Amino acid sequence: MQLKRILGTPTALLIGMGVAIGSGIFRTPGDVAESLQAPWLITLGWAFGGAFTLMAGMVTAELATRFPRAGGEYVYFREAYGRFPAFFFGWAYTIFIIGGGAATIAAAFGDFGCDLFYLKEDWSGLLAAAAVAAVTGINLLGLRAGAGLQNVLTILKVAALLAIVFIGFARGDQAIDFWTTPPQQPDKSLLVLLAAGVVPILWAYSGSTDSAKLAEEIKDVRRAMPRALIGSALALTALYVAVNLAVMRIMTPAEMAPLKSVPGEAMDRLFGLPGRQAMLIVAMLVCLGSLSSTVLATIRVTFALARDGLAFRFMSRMSAAQAPVPAFIVVGGFAVGLVLTRKFAEVLQIYFLASALLFGLAYASLIVFRWRDQGVFPAHVYRCPAGPILATVLILIQLALAAGIVMNNPLDAAYTAGLLVVLGLLYLVWKRTARS
Repeated sequence: MQLKRILGTPTALLIGMGVAIGSGIFRTPGDVAESLQAPWLITLGWAFGGAFTLMAGMVTAELATRFPRAGGEYVYFREAYGRFPAFFFGWAYTIFIIGGGAATIAAAFGDFGCDLFYLKEDWSGLLAAAAVAAVTGINLLGLRAGAGLQNVLTILKVAALLAIVFIGFARGDQAIDFWTTPPQQPDKSLLVLLAAGVVPILWAYSGSTDSAKLAEEIKDVRRAMPRALIGSALALTALYVAVNLAVMRIMTPAEMAPLKSVPGEAMDRLFGLPGRQAMLIVAMLVCLGSLSSTVLATIRVTFALARDGLAFRFMSRMSAAQAPVPAFIVVGGFAVGLVLTRKFAEVLQIYFLASALLFGLAYASLIVFRWRDQGVFPAHVYRCPAGPILATVLILIQLALAAGIVMNNPLDAAYTAGLLVVLGLLYLVWKRTARS
């Protein structure tokens, strides 16, 4: 089934930003401040996250222009490694990255909603499930409806974060003591300190390359993809660094450390209860926008998996408005189940362990394709500068993240690994069933 090319470069850029700007920028600054403490180290950590995102965007831009098909990394897996790794990636992505990622964002939405309406913690899962159902319902109307919703929400999110930046620098009266504030644990090396803060930072940037999954539905892919992926990485870096600097004009890193929502507390200090409530509303809007972008883009992996006969065929059906309705319903239902049974932090660890392994292999596919080129680079493909080197750096970072999660959260690591093994065995059953 050939899909219509409906989306332009601005929408592709906004999708990347829309997926990334979610619960992370509200939930993680406190965790980062607790790990790093020193303002210069906090700023360096957020800049490092931006550099990682830029490298990932450049590598993905080459891969997306090589294979401008729906599914993104699933397609690169299939072309580089064959059907079994593609099956493994597609199903793992559907369960962990789409279901787990959507559930993580929705869980944060539920937490913010409980704070805003003074509800008991038990209500968080119900609010999260309602958010998943609402966003999925709108995306069922078609690609234009889903893209329109996420574009509006992304613009509103960026405007809200820029307002925080403006207010912080205009009303904050605290000088940022960049160079004399020591890290909380001065006996540890810079690399160890950064490693402690990098997981929550990368969560805030996560999803910036998701527009590549819509490559089959984007006009002029050769120009649009590099501009969208590189542009979203640069814009996110500038925005996140500015937000953290603005907040540090209002409170110290030590004061930020124990907080669930640093921007919310900052506005509370400046404007009292109305400021805090306004930030909770903004945080919920941000999560809803990120959820909308995530559902819109990532479901294309499940659709592509089914279109290739590696998932249930009914999930490859597209409506006339270009919405994979059955895939939306199945994955949305899984995300609802996940948010009703697990908390934000638990979902986040599962998400990152699986994504570190899967995306590390996806970046490695660039090295495979360059080797196959035998020095003859395709003219229609964007050439990532120093592509194999950047891919290797990204792989090493992902392996380090996976190792850290395994050491710090062995139970969640075992849970994730068990499900990955089940997926590997499932392929054998699937292959035999398809043959018969």
